[in-house]
Formats: sequence, C-alpha cells, structure tokens
Amino acid sequence: MTKQGPLQGLVVGNRSEQDDFVRALETTGIRPIIDRTFPIDELADAFRYQSTGKHFGKIGVSF
Repeated sequence: MTKQGPLQGLVVGNRSEQDDFVRALETTGIRPIIDRTFPIDELADAFRYQSTGKHFGKIGVSF
C-alpha cells in the first residue's frame, strides 16, 4: 500500500495576473526568501524538513 499525503499549492491567479506579479517583483526588487534547496534525490528529506515547520521561506528542489 502507498501512503497518501496532502499537497498544498498557492494559486496566484491567471497567466496575465501572474505576469503582472512577476513584473512587480522585478520592478521593486523584492525577492522570495529561500530557506533551503534540496537535490531531487533528497526529495523525501525536503518533505521531512517541511513537516518540521522550522523553515523560514521557500524550500526548493533542484533537478
């Protein structure tokens, strides 16, 4: 049997609204805070790290 877990995302609107948002970020210089980045082969570790709730900012996965 496989385990099922919730997957949470963030809806930023339609494509036009997302383009406006990205343009505003570029204009203001605001950048997201990246807490930590995990390689794809450590994806399980990334989820475990997220579940601790100790992160501040985004958790990235590189592949």
